[in-house]
Amino acid sequence: MNKGSYLKPVILALTALGIILSLYLTYIHFTESQAAFCAAGTDCDTVRQSGFSTIIGVPVAALGVAGYSVLLVVFLINMKKRTKWLLLYILALAGFVFSAYLTYIELFVIKAICMYCIFSAVLMTIIFIALIRAKSEYHPKLSGSYIGVLSLAVAATVILGAALVQGQKPGAADSHDYSALGPADSYQTGLAMYMGGHGAVMYGSFKCPHCNQQKQMFGEAFRYIKYVECNPKGENANPSLCLAKGILNYPTWEIEGKLYEGAMPLEQLSKIAGYDGKP
Repeated sequence: MNKGSYLKPVILALTALGIILSLYLTYIHFTESQAAFCAAGTDCDTVRQSGFSTIIGVPVAALGVAGYSVLLVVFLINMKKRTKWLLLYILALAGFVFSAYLTYIELFVIKAICMYCIFSAVLMTIIFIALIRAKSEYHPKLSGSYIGVLSLAVAATVILGAALVQGQKPGAADSHDYSALGPADSYQTGLAMYMGGHGAVMYGSFKCPHCNQQKQMFGEAFRYIKYVECNPKGENANPSLCLAKGILNYPTWEIEGKLYEGAMPLEQLSKIAGYDGKP
């Protein structure tokens, strides 16, 4: 059995798996559902809610659907074996490099691992290796130097392109209508003004239910709190600051230079901030 005979089952099976996986992650992204086998607040949520989960407003998972689909379509189209192999190689290399880039971001920037993302990266890696092994069958005369130059060009394009466009803010998705949070009494207002005046900051995401609960505890007095939106699709988002501060979970409070994770009762925030007002 020649090396090229392995290519058909590998491409068909793994691209199908990749499409299914990416469709599921895209569904999770848009519905804000909890991913299977991932408990709330774990690394899966950290990666999903990070500023790197989208590129120019498009979920990375949706790009995965497109990438695997294009690979499958190119493989199924009737064309010369050499042309097919070269197109598949370029596409698989781009997917492999992009997966490696995202894995690096997870490990060293977000510092959280999404098992679904790793599984997708493994699928793309196997596809890429299968194509390399099939070269002698599909395109034996293509020189190694040509492949080397082509590979460097594709890798550089993918990495530079992703680094340049990722984190751009495509538009507002939040609102400053604090009255919608409900009325605030004197205690809520006093605490919010005190914390705002002493530099307390709340980091969060407009998609985070716990962040919304924390805001509602303050009511419309939340207008006095300095709030940093970490989701790149939120209004006036600043995901770079959130990453620089090491914010991994939402909401996270920064009070007197220390970070406190999770939504907290106002009385607990009062003690941390040193507010002596009475409820």
